[in-house]
Amino acid sequence: MKFKRTKRLIAAAAVCTLAVSAIGCGSSIDSAKNKIRSYDVEKYVTLCDYDGMKVEVAGDFDISDDDVVDYINNMLTYYPSYEDTDKQTVEEGDFVNIDYEGKKDGVAFDGGTAKDYVLEIGSDTFIDGFEDGLIGVNVGDTVDLNLTFPENYQSADLAGADVVFTVTVNKIVKKIEISYEDLTDDYVASNLNYDSVDALYNETKSYMESSNEQNRSAATREAVLDKLIENSKVAIPDGLLEMKTDQYIQQFTAQNCKEGKTLSDYLSANYNMSEEDFQSTITKEMQENLDDEMVLEALVKAEGETFDEDGFAEYIASAMKNGSYETEDDLYAAYDSEYEDGKSFLEHRYLLTNALTHLVDQCEITYTGVDAGGAE
Repeated sequence: MKFKRTKRLIAAAAVCTLAVSAIGCGSSIDSAKNKIRSYDVEKYVTLCDYDGMKVEVAGDFDISDDDVVDYINNMLTYYPSYEDTDKQTVEEGDFVNIDYEGKKDGVAFDGGTAKDYVLEIGSDTFIDGFEDGLIGVNVGDTVDLNLTFPENYQSADLAGADVVFTVTVNKIVKKIEISYEDLTDDYVASNLNYDSVDALYNETKSYMESSNEQNRSAATREAVLDKLIENSKVAIPDGLLEMKTDQYIQQFTAQNCKEGKTLSDYLSANYNMSEEDFQSTITKEMQENLDDEMVLEALVKAEGETFDEDGFAEYIASAMKNGSYETEDDLYAAYDSEYEDGKSFLEHRYLLTNALTHLVDQCEITYTGVDAGGAE
C-alpha cells in the first residue's frame, strides 16, 4: 500500500507530493547553485560503470488501429444514447429521464438539482431510497422523496442530513448500445463534438500516441534508475532513514488525525492496518526514496551537473502548470519545511532530474514489449 510516496524522478518536472518525504539529512544545503546535500555522498555511494549501460524496458508503447478502436469503444460507454419508449410505469432496471431538486430545511443545496437526467433504477447511483422511491411512479408524475444522507457523506454540510428530493419522471427510455462500427458523422457531430468519424479516430490516435510516448519516457527513466541502483552500492547515513520516516509519520498524523482522532483510529478506518504495519510500510518507502535520491546525487557530482537558471525556470513553469499553482511563491510554499525552504528543495530536485535525463541518453535501451519500438 502506498502512502503518497515521493514521486520518482521519471518526469520532466517531477515533484514529490509531500516535501517532508524527500528532504535531505536535516543539515543545511550549500548556498551555491550546485544543490547537493551537505553530507559527502561519495562516502556513501559507489556508482557502477554507467556509461553505455544496457537497460531493458518492459512494455508495449506502440498504438495499433485495434487499440484506437478499443479506446473509442470504451469512451462510448460514457456517452450512451437513448430512445424514447411508450412505457408508463417505472420498474427496477428501467432507465428514466427525470428532473429533480433536493432541499435541506426548505433550501435547495448545491449539486442537488438537475433536468433531463437519465438514471438507471437499481444502479445505486443516488443515496439510499432515491431509486426505490421512483418504482411504481408513472410518467408525468411528481413525487417528494424524504431521504437522509449517509453519515459519512463526502460533503460535511449534507452528511447525516434529512432532505427532500422533488422528482418528476419525464419518460422511460431505452439505452442503445453503440460501438465504433455503428458511428456516423451525424452521430459524432451531435453527441461527441467531432466533425466526422475520421476526425474522432485521428484525434483519438494522436492523443494515444502522445500519451504512450510519455509512458515510454517514464518507463525508460524508471528502468534506467532501477538499473543504476541495482548495480551501484548505496549506504544510507546513520539515522537518516529513521529521521525521514519519523518526519513523514508526523506530517501524515498532523494532516489526517484531527478532532481527537488518533493515528491508530485513522489507519484502522481507512487502511485496515496497525501503527506497526504503517511504520514498516513507510520505512520501506523512505528506504526506496533515499536510494533514488542518493544515487542521483552521486551522479550529479560525477557528471559535474551545474545549475541552469533558464532550465530551472522551465521546470518551475511546468510544475506550476501541473499543480495548478498561480505563482512561484505558491509553489515554493507547498514544499517549504522547517528543514529546507521550498525553492531550495526544488532546485535540488531539478538537478537530480537533469542528471537522470542525461544518464538515459548514455544508456543502450532495449524495449521488450509486444511490437516494441526501437531504442531511445
